[in-house]
Amino acid sequence: MSRIYLDHASATPVAKEVVDAMVPYWSETFGNPSSIHKDGIQSHKVVARARKSIADSLGVHSDEIIFTGSATESCNLALMGTVHAWKKNHPGEIAHIIVSEIEHEAVLGAAKLLEGEGVQVSYLPVDGHGVVLLDTLASIITKNTVVISVMLANNEIGTIQPVSSVAKIIRTWKKDVRGVTRDTSISGDQIYPLLHSDACQATNYLPIKIPALGVDLLTINAAKIYGPKGIALLVSLRPVPILPIVVGGAHEAGRRAGTENVPFIVGFAEALKLTERVRDNESTRLSALRDNIVGELKKNPAIVLNGSLSARLPNNIHFSIRGADHEFLALTLDAKGISVSTKSACNEQDAEYSHVLGALVRAGHNTESNGIRVTMGRSSTANDITALLRVVSVLFPSEIVTPL
Repeated sequence: MSRIYLDHASATPVAKEVVDAMVPYWSETFGNPSSIHKDGIQSHKVVARARKSIADSLGVHSDEIIFTGSATESCNLALMGTVHAWKKNHPGEIAHIIVSEIEHEAVLGAAKLLEGEGVQVSYLPVDGHGVVLLDTLASIITKNTVVISVMLANNEIGTIQPVSSVAKIIRTWKKDVRGVTRDTSISGDQIYPLLHSDACQATNYLPIKIPALGVDLLTINAAKIYGPKGIALLVSLRPVPILPIVVGGAHEAGRRAGTENVPFIVGFAEALKLTERVRDNESTRLSALRDNIVGELKKNPAIVLNGSLSARLPNNIHFSIRGADHEFLALTLDAKGISVSTKSACNEQDAEYSHVLGALVRAGHNTESNGIRVTMGRSSTANDITALLRVVSVLFPSEIVTPL
């Protein structure tokens, strides 16, 4: 039986072009990039080319790219690294951070750890569609706010966040409180608060240009864009004070210790180039499939769609079925050869409910505590969607639910 994979938010297959680009750096050009001999210098140049390629794509300088081992590490570094740097320069003061309440656990976990260190954490609420409340954000920034983290697109429900509007609110606050304008030569506390965004789910489908987004820190994961698992990055703009959370070497300009993973870095750069080439066409194609699924699911009164229907990733459909055991439904679909998930793969096995849906319920959205996440990818077809809808309609029949 040929399987249907509809869980691309969890992991994507490595593209052939990416595999081919990585091959020479396993056993041909294998030197340590930190070594001073010819082999090391050769690897160093390879990493430098890949770094520049990625930096050019994102609209930043090469030295503003920090390679890490995962998006979780990047998010941890964005929060803990900036807070620890701030605390070093503000002894005796209490740091404050703001994170949206529907962030990935990589951000929420770091926030909780910092909370245990005495950092004040504010959780920015969302509306019933999962969009952060901008008016609330403007009211909770303080002079000790170090970093604000709002993901570009939610990993469960696919809602796209108004990150550029968040950046505008921060700029306005800095102007009103710190006197910062476009002509100001920023120094000291004028840089705060910083803005971090987790763009892992958005990179395949949204243009990622740092100047346009207005962020100071940005996380991207190769595993979500048809690149290898085990390599991610954090963009940290030049003025951002940040301390390493992985120590033991001066790699990545002293911001992240550990020998650079040359083949994975090369694969990352190739994956991002490929993503940029196919982004527009894939977004258009998958948006049409997504809208067809949504149209069919809306016909069943037992099904509740979660997340914004307008500000949404092209490949994401998230729904709940009233009174259903969603884990059982996911396993039933799996038995029939269809891979979907109930929530983020990072907490699929350790939570009985979705914290994202919990936030929507608190905002007035009438849904369940869990649901089914369908995330399409480059291999997804209309036939895949027909098969999915057929199973759902058999398990949860409605006279008005029909396959495409």
